[in-house]
Amino acid sequence: MMCFRLAEHWQSRFHQHIVAMKPHTRMLEAGFNGLVNCVLTIGPDEPQSNLAMLRWLRCVFKKNTPDALIIHVFGVPHLIAASAARSTGIKSLAVKAGNPPPLEMPGRRRWAAITLGSKLLRCPIASCSTAVNGELRKLGVGMPKHSRAIPNGIDIASIAARSREAKAMRPSVIGMVARLDAIKDHDTLLQALSLVRLQVPDCELWIVGDGVRRVALEDQSRSLSIADRVKFLGNRSDVPELLGQMDVYAFSTTRAEGFGIALIEAMAAGVAVVASDVPACSEVLGNGEAGLIVPPGDATKLAEAIVELLQNQELRANICAAAAGRVQREYSIEKCAARWEALLFRKTVSITSPDHRCAS
Repeated sequence: MMCFRLAEHWQSRFHQHIVAMKPHTRMLEAGFNGLVNCVLTIGPDEPQSNLAMLRWLRCVFKKNTPDALIIHVFGVPHLIAASAARSTGIKSLAVKAGNPPPLEMPGRRRWAAITLGSKLLRCPIASCSTAVNGELRKLGVGMPKHSRAIPNGIDIASIAARSREAKAMRPSVIGMVARLDAIKDHDTLLQALSLVRLQVPDCELWIVGDGVRRVALEDQSRSLSIADRVKFLGNRSDVPELLGQMDVYAFSTTRAEGFGIALIEAMAAGVAVVASDVPACSEVLGNGEAGLIVPPGDATKLAEAIVELLQNQELRANICAAAAGRVQREYSIEKCAARWEALLFRKTVSITSPDHRCAS
């Protein structure tokens, strides 16, 4: 999605070529194909060895000769893409890191090897937050030259407008937008809802997103006797409109969170936020300036914060005002794109020309 947002922002600025290394769900295919000055290439349907993928990418890069390359898949795939780029003469490239390294071994050693490989390939790592950047540096292998944090960005005006149009009278709505996997902590949010309902009986929880934990979470909502107040809405293309109907955005997650882009979407939509006090969320919310933060995994504290926001309109308004200022200062797609341009084109080409080619 971040790749799509950048491509959408840059469509009148650069000639872009989007390369999907694997077909996956093709959910964004129509969106990319609808952009101007943008070509989409999708990798082979059949599984490819690393060597075969390297050869395929070399052919794509040779044919299109991009001036710069952004790699949106951190790990072995990004080392393959960076190797193909270097071998075909692409001088400016960088990879996005979206999550911090794991705490456990041997996963941590694997991340260290990948980071070292990126360093050897002279591929800067653009972490999605200073929290992720700091955790990568703790691996002890050093970082590629020019590595830095580049926070994600969104089209603030569009999200705010769409959410305002969707405002409607309905029961108190708590929402969370996130994929349903172990990196997030929907379990604590469901437990918190069972406590919130004791004080706000008519509240609803909207869980937007899908993933491997959906069945388990649906079972948990039934075991907590809150299934009638929880809506599992799946993957949606109308997130700003859904945000516009929420009273509180509750982002329950773990320290493995890399950024929390849904947080800045909620901030742009004018929804009061409460989030887990993990490094990435604390960073995005300015250590509590733009939203409430509660201990991770603490359903009682999360419930107390949600109730406080639902029952205190003045507090919600103050938080939303602070959030609107912070998201505008730090997390607009314009600022995000400018940071990427500064990283990619620091030496090789001018960023003012509309004729540059950028692969992603």
